[in-house]
Amino acid sequence: MRDGKLIVRKHPLQHYRTVFNQQTGFFVRKEETGIPEPTWSADGPELIDLSITNYCERGCKFCYRDTEKVNPIFLKLNDIEDIASQAQDCGTMQFALGGGNPNQHPQFTEILKIIRKHDIVPSYTSNGDGLTKEILTATADFCGAMAISAYPPYDENRYEKMLSLIKSYGITLNLHAIIRKETVEMWEKWLIEPPSFFKYVNAIIFLNYKPTKTANESVDFEKARDFFKIVNQCKSIKIGFDSCNLSGIVQWMDTPSYLLEPCEAARFSTFISEDMKMYPCSFMVNRELYGDLRKNSLLEIWQKNGSFMQFRDESRPPRCKKCNKYAICKGGCRLFEEINFC
Repeated sequence: MRDGKLIVRKHPLQHYRTVFNQQTGFFVRKEETGIPEPTWSADGPELIDLSITNYCERGCKFCYRDTEKVNPIFLKLNDIEDIASQAQDCGTMQFALGGGNPNQHPQFTEILKIIRKHDIVPSYTSNGDGLTKEILTATADFCGAMAISAYPPYDENRYEKMLSLIKSYGITLNLHAIIRKETVEMWEKWLIEPPSFFKYVNAIIFLNYKPTKTANESVDFEKARDFFKIVNQCKSIKIGFDSCNLSGIVQWMDTPSYLLEPCEAARFSTFISEDMKMYPCSFMVNRELYGDLRKNSLLEIWQKNGSFMQFRDESRPPRCKKCNKYAICKGGCRLFEEINFC
């Protein structure tokens, strides 16, 4: 059912419905009276994290993706059309486009049009390179929001110029920041004494660091505790977190439990790589736990693939046996034990 930008979808087999506002991003799941909250969507993913290219010029050592600037892969338009069509049939509401640097896909504006044509709202995260007038216009026309990755070197003048330009197009703009050893003190400083470019930003979204093949810059327990306490006191800007930070939030922040959601991988979201492989989570790339969209449909993989079914296993990890917060965080990250703050 649709009411303007408001979409209400029923899930009769699991006795709940979803409400999504395509304009504001407001989203809620509501189960029927007397029915427990759903642990996953059997009808298909609500959100798809889609890598449309592995092209990136930066080569950052802290990036968990294997990016490429010499022989990059660009997902073809007919593949994107196929994914979007299947996703629409599954009731998917949002695509989060990534990479690589997604807006440097040579057909990026066409991609946004294809996704929106299938009644799905795209968003994307950019490193700031390649943001042309055409791309920013298409972003304003078709996207729910965009984000800029913020990482060293922190040039405040560069951010001021870039973010003010993006905001001039009327785009809802967020900052994505990875919590890691090299950056956590700078973000603590900025949350206490906000830089001027914060005025262009809707919200800061903090992402937990994921160890790479060559480095581990995870924040230690004491520093993480101090950081979460500073965030808890910050009133100058809206702040969000990815679900990989949930173990820290439940310990050190005064956030109502109804605002918190555990990891949604394989439950309400999925990741599709630029080579048409479908994983429960983007951090599983380079592992053999995936489905192949060139061989099976999106819904077949979602419902029946062994790696997806295994990821939905509700068994409690040993360290969580006596934890009274397990019902909220569900054990945190299952892939990187070292990033759980408990």
